[in-house]
Amino acid sequence: MENLLTLQPRTVLRHDESLQVFFKDNLEPLIKKFKYRLSQFEIAVVSSENYTLSKINDAYHLLERLGQEWERALEATKNDCIIASPDLMSAMSELSKKYHELEDLNNSERLENAIDAFMTKIEELDGKISDALGRADKMRERMEEKFHEVAEVANEQIDKLKDAMSYGTKRLLHYDELPAPWQSNKYIFSGYRFLNTAADCWYSLFYVHNETGNIWTHLLGFICLLSIGIYEFFYSELITNVPITDRLVFLIFLLAACKCLMCSTVWHTLSGINNLKIYKQVACLDYVGISVLICASIMLCEYYAFYCDDAIRNAYMVATSSLAILGVLMPFQAWFDHHDRRWLRIAFFIALASSSAIIIIHTSLVRGVFQTFGWLTPVFKSLGCYVAGVIIYGNQFPEKFWPGRFDRFGHSHQFWHLFVCGGIWYHYQAALQFASFREEFAQCPT
Repeated sequence: MENLLTLQPRTVLRHDESLQVFFKDNLEPLIKKFKYRLSQFEIAVVSSENYTLSKINDAYHLLERLGQEWERALEATKNDCIIASPDLMSAMSELSKKYHELEDLNNSERLENAIDAFMTKIEELDGKISDALGRADKMRERMEEKFHEVAEVANEQIDKLKDAMSYGTKRLLHYDELPAPWQSNKYIFSGYRFLNTAADCWYSLFYVHNETGNIWTHLLGFICLLSIGIYEFFYSELITNVPITDRLVFLIFLLAACKCLMCSTVWHTLSGINNLKIYKQVACLDYVGISVLICASIMLCEYYAFYCDDAIRNAYMVATSSLAILGVLMPFQAWFDHHDRRWLRIAFFIALASSSAIIIIHTSLVRGVFQTFGWLTPVFKSLGCYVAGVIIYGNQFPEKFWPGRFDRFGHSHQFWHLFVCGGIWYHYQAALQFASFREEFAQCPT
């Protein structure tokens, strides 16, 4: 631009030159130069634009060719990978295998330690097995000894059974001559029957042996009670004039008492049979008779204690009937009749009788203690008979203290029978009293 604006010396203004000459001589050449420079600049700009566009086109075509080359390279790489993939997978598998081999080599020491520990455990187990085998041998020896002992006892019992069956048809036996299942009271030494048939047992009613007192105490008691029942139901003004439900309850008690006495008679008569199955069955029959008598006696008290309270009375009687069913089923369990469980049987019957305590307590709360105990006086007499009989029977008095002296008469079971008869008698008296004052004690509304 300095060149463009530079003025030649000859263009210096003179005072006498006119303005027109100045413009003509000096400014026109300057304007021409300026136009020329502008045209050159425009040509340069156009040329620069063309050059830039050319470079851009060249760069675009270059990038396009690079993209095509890249796609061809990727396609070739892909094809190479597809071709080489089986070899690659094989190489990876081989590498994994080698890795596991190295891992196994690293764990070999731990494996050896584990094997050593395992072998130690095996040795310990082997020692324990050896000890167990030693103990098993000793146990086997003891079992063989016991087996021989049992075999000897069995042979002895078989021989004893044969001898007892042989001698039992001819005479009464000694306690030691009886097979084990028939040995029930070791303090009674003699007078034992061992008969072949039930008919032979019934025939034994007419000669003396160690069951004679047991049979006749309850057989005579049965005959007396049956006679009393016939009198009360057909000739007594009291029982014939009470409501039918009263007569039904009274009948249940009398039948239960007669059943108990008759079952006891049958048991003691057939207890001399040499058939073990029949022997055990009639023993259960005796226990059933006792259970039914206990429950029937309680039901009689329940009936009259709440004579006018139907719901309470019936609830108590249903509960006692359930106990009676239990008392019928329990004696038929195999363990119940075992000789060593005498006190267990006694405890079972005491438990049945003790259920009456609930009705006594309830009645005392409703009617008053003194009035209730006065009403139950005959029942307490009956209960006293049963308790005394249980104590004597359970302690096997007096034969336990004087063995062999009460073989025929006077041993504990005969006293037990007498006390049972006394208990039935006093409960019968209580039933008559209950029937006579049924409405007064129950405080029935008039």
